[in-house]
Amino acid sequence: MTDELTVCAAAFFRSIGKDVTTSEEFVMIASLELKWMSPSDAKLLLRTLLSEGIMEKKGEYIRTAKDLSGVDLPLAYKPSKEVLDMIHSGPSPTPAPAPKKESDLDLFHVLIGVASENGIQTRDFVPICSKIQKRLDIDIAAAALLVLRDKGVDISPYVEKVYDGISGTTN
Repeated sequence: MTDELTVCAAAFFRSIGKDVTTSEEFVMIASLELKWMSPSDAKLLLRTLLSEGIMEKKGEYIRTAKDLSGVDLPLAYKPSKEVLDMIHSGPSPTPAPAPKKESDLDLFHVLIGVASENGIQTRDFVPICSKIQKRLDIDIAAAALLVLRDKGVDISPYVEKVYDGISGTTN
């Protein structure tokens, strides 16, 4: 199984065209762009790849633990059912993500739903949010609020939740 996990990591990084990413990007790309699995499964996959030593985390950046450029990839790779079964029953995660980021990502998925309800397609919304997040160096949920506001959506019900997620406070 570890061999397919290595193929999975190699396929992910080749598809994004760079050798470093963040946890948030990994989840968004694996679930929403590559359509490999749900966001919650993508989080589990990331934890498994980290705990198996295939990927490593330094600061907030994630990269492969070794050079995977020589890994042969099947055409249109998608993780198999065995990988999905393994991440659900597999090893307990060693690196625990910060709760703030988890709730921020969950809130981002809520905001994706708000965008969809207001006629903004997910395939347009997510890349715009990602671009703003990178350009302004802000949390993805804050970027989503900016996009929604610019599209004329009332963001007032979500502002405090995003702020609480960013500042780490809860009401």
